[in-house]
Amino acid sequence: MPLEQQRKGTPMDARHDAIARDLQTQWQDHFHMRDQTWKVLQYSILFFLGVIGLEIKAVDKVFLILSYGAVLCTSAFGVVIAVHHRRRQNEKFEIIRIYERELGLDVLIKPVLDQAHSSITGRVNTGSYIVVMQCVIFIVALALLFRILF
Repeated sequence: MPLEQQRKGTPMDARHDAIARDLQTQWQDHFHMRDQTWKVLQYSILFFLGVIGLEIKAVDKVFLILSYGAVLCTSAFGVVIAVHHRRRQNEKFEIIRIYERELGLDVLIKPVLDQAHSSITGRVNTGSYIVVMQCVIFIVALALLFRILF
């Protein structure tokens, strides 16, 4: 490394500081999106359970049909949100990989990640689980709606 880049306050230091700050932002964005995706799943589950409770209380059939329709919409949007967030998170992970490589952190992190992703548990991710759960809510709500209609 040239002497001018080794001194504190050089453009190289400023560049590394900017990358480190943005790396932190990328991780914060990832965690924020993940939390939002989990909240959408929680709301879908609570909404679904609420409609089941209405059915147990034997409320009007028309109200149940509308309620199950709303659950179907909520879970369908939940799938869309989860897929969108997963795509955005993959973009964030690519940026994070580039930044970690630029900062020299990839040498330290790569062996740990390679080992963690080698098992079946390392291949299942939160985004996939949430999409599957939203689909399950949709399918069960659809089946219960059909049971009411026919």
